[in-house]
Amino acid sequence: MRKIIILFTFLAVSAIQLIGSGFAQTKYVVFDQDKLTDSLNGHLFCKRTYAEIGSDSTNFPDLTIYNFLFKKSITADDSNQKVFQNYISFERDGKNLPVDILVTITPLTRSKFELKNISKAVANKEINVISLDSLLRTAAKDIFYATYAPLGIFSETPSLNLKRTDYKIVIKRKNEYFFVDNETLTESYFIGNGYIEPYRTNAAGIYPQSKNFSKQNYLSAEKLNTLKGGIIKDTTINLNNHGRTIAIDRFWTNEPRIPFAKSAGLNKGNDWYAVEGIGDFEFYWDNGILNGNFLDYFKKAKLNYMPDKQLNRKLNLWYKTKKINGIPLEDFFKDKGLNNTNLKSIL
Repeated sequence: MRKIIILFTFLAVSAIQLIGSGFAQTKYVVFDQDKLTDSLNGHLFCKRTYAEIGSDSTNFPDLTIYNFLFKKSITADDSNQKVFQNYISFERDGKNLPVDILVTITPLTRSKFELKNISKAVANKEINVISLDSLLRTAAKDIFYATYAPLGIFSETPSLNLKRTDYKIVIKRKNEYFFVDNETLTESYFIGNGYIEPYRTNAAGIYPQSKNFSKQNYLSAEKLNTLKGGIIKDTTINLNNHGRTIAIDRFWTNEPRIPFAKSAGLNKGNDWYAVEGIGDFEFYWDNGILNGNFLDYFKKAKLNYMPDKQLNRKLNLWYKTKKINGIPLEDFFKDKGLNNTNLKSIL
């Protein structure tokens, strides 16, 4: 009997240790809904936005896109060579960010979300919380290599994760912490100034000032070898009110896979492929991504699937933005001096 008790005690302790080590090994990113702006080490600025999106279809449950927008510390528009040098400098000292960087984290599910209160685990430091500085540094490094490695300037093949599933999101509200226990897609982008450069594999860059390339016309003409790997602007919606204009840009992605990125760190054996990412999306420069398709997840994309190509050959968002930062969409833009009565039908 004594041996049985000892064995039971050993198994119980082992189970607790395994649970604790699971908390420790998983990487958590905290999204603070009570404090939507932050400064990093006194010299970098982070703006958080969460966009609640919904669909009328029963096949597409409501989702929330969590944006972390890191504002660059270098205000001048530098040459490509200078930006390259500033990336290297930022990796060394973490001070001079040469471009705005956007990290989006979106929990995904086909049924329902699992929300767990883990306030005690956070208070006891039982979970591995990633700092904002660490989140930014990792994203900046991946973006840097994804942007410049295709030009053949590195001696070794880098490993990177522009699209990843190894982070989990923790929502902080009213001093409590809630873990979203679902498969979670994290994506990293940089916000580019001016026009997209046609010669560059643009796996990570969002260029709001770029020319429009209609997804429908582009795919109909089967021009798949030009702008390959690009995040491409389809159209811009200008919301106007008494001379004030707010631009919402719509983007689509033409085969974002690049050879050294397509299998890095992703969960094997799933019936979807996170590296394909968000697909078509809507972008607002001041906040981040406000809407997206995620059809690769819901339509069970395979490895050779190009985002939305087969099922959505023209830009056709299956979701609509319902709220931004908990505020209904029309009220959110009304606070910015805009009062479009047809705003809901436009977005």
